[in-house]
Amino acid sequence: MIFAASTLAKWKNPGVDDARAVDYHGVINAAKCCIKYNIPRCVIVTSGAVTRPHSLMYKLLNFVGGGIMEAQIQGEDGVRKLYKDPEVIKEGLYYTLIRPGGLTYDPVSLGPPFLEVNHGDDKSGRLSRADVAAICIAWLENASTFNATFECYELNTSKTVDNVGLSNILRLPNPTEYKSRTEGRGEMWAELLDGLKSDFV
Repeated sequence: MIFAASTLAKWKNPGVDDARAVDYHGVINAAKCCIKYNIPRCVIVTSGAVTRPHSLMYKLLNFVGGGIMEAQIQGEDGVRKLYKDPEVIKEGLYYTLIRPGGLTYDPVSLGPPFLEVNHGDDKSGRLSRADVAAICIAWLENASTFNATFECYELNTSKTVDNVGLSNILRLPNPTEYKSRTEGRGEMWAELLDGLKSDFV
């Protein structure tokens, strides 16, 4: 199951299509359904910088989206709690939380050689919707992503979370020289994911 829904900036029906309804309750309900019906994989798309409330990107998205970042981190935390249940682990059910950078409409998926994954939510960048779709499909069956949360963005747009907001708005090139020491790169999907760690380790 892939959950890539999110509220729109111009939502009109509080409690139905606002951030809390979609990005929190929607995410939790989707995860509960996966567990209830023994669906082995639950892949959820959230946002980069979702754990960084003091960053420009968080503040901007949270304001425009009517609390979307708050709802997304609550959704993430709720999913992790559900899947940490020993009975769920015993059943072999797994989630993956993907935090893409700023989404673009570039029509072509660049693929693994041009992407970077990371842990810790301290780097982000831009990522096409085409690459988000490719990532979700490619990682459904990859054990490296089981019960894992990670960021993904185009390598040449990577910035620290404190600087990525303006960079994404202006579509600036030149990646940051900052290294988190948890970056992942590779020519193929499996190589890109090598080294990802479970949230429960």
